[in-house]
Amino acid sequence: MPDLSFVTQRLPGVSVISVAGEVDAATAGRLDRYIRRSRRVPGEHVVIDLSEAQFMGSSGLRVLLNTHAYARQHGGSLRLAAPPPKLARIMEITQAHTVLHVHATVEQAVLAALGNPAPESLGPSAEDRGRDAV
Repeated sequence: MPDLSFVTQRLPGVSVISVAGEVDAATAGRLDRYIRRSRRVPGEHVVIDLSEAQFMGSSGLRVLLNTHAYARQHGGSLRLAAPPPKLARIMEITQAHTVLHVHATVEQAVLAALGNPAPESLGPSAEDRGRDAV
């Protein structure tokens, strides 16, 4: 089984989950279970730090998209932070970055999750996409 590890840092109003290793079909379930166990409440704001993620396949993206949907249904949010260039490119190719909030740094993602807009977001926010549609 490929190496995959997680660490959670609890901050006021948001939990930051750092992911290190490869998230593929064999390990995506572990990521999903870890995120579910790490939530303090269903509507919690969550930041996933991807700076140490070496690979993310379609199964991993599905976990992130499902986590995003669950958080939104319960009044929370999911923010992704610091994806390495290869992961950022996968998100662009799959258009996942149009749904998921992707930020260049963990700090920007945390600030955005707490309602303080962070500059340098790598993907449009829902608010920005809504304004573009008008």
